[in-house]
Amino acid sequence: MVNIILKIRTILFLLLIPSLIFCQDEERDTRLHIKGKTFNSSGKVHNVSIRVVHDDNFIDTVFSFNGKYDLHLEFNHKILLEFECLDGDHYIKRIAFNTNIPDDVKKIPFFDLTINLVEKKMWNIKENDKDILDYPVAYLNYDYKRKLWYDKNAKYSRVINKKIKSYGIY
Repeated sequence: MVNIILKIRTILFLLLIPSLIFCQDEERDTRLHIKGKTFNSSGKVHNVSIRVVHDDNFIDTVFSFNGKYDLHLEFNHKILLEFECLDGDHYIKRIAFNTNIPDDVKKIPFFDLTINLVEKKMWNIKENDKDILDYPVAYLNYDYKRKLWYDKNAKYSRVINKKIKSYGIY
């Protein structure tokens, strides 16, 4: 009796193994992984709030208490990231991502993002120029054919960054 049970178990095991192997197609990772750090002119910035604003009005907040952060953004969204130091001594910095990718793309490489926050006391920006900081410094898209990130609004971003640099920032 025990011998029959062992034979049945062995046969079932051998029948199921191929189905288990072939079922394990490479799963699609449906998130963009961003690993980064926050700095200012004197070094790492601690206690930063990172607001993640999706195009469908979903808002999430992540906190970085040690100057490092990991974000996981869902694919197929336009997402705005807002970096704000909790001490209120820095200007808010924004960067936008378009995470739309074709369905056949299984994974994209993680994105390394270092954010340089601008200190209010060091850079006396004119009141009428402060609104330039309300715009994202870049609008990043992924070119899946060339496997690289690029700024879709590079011309517009250059105007913003040129204005910021005119204050000696960077």
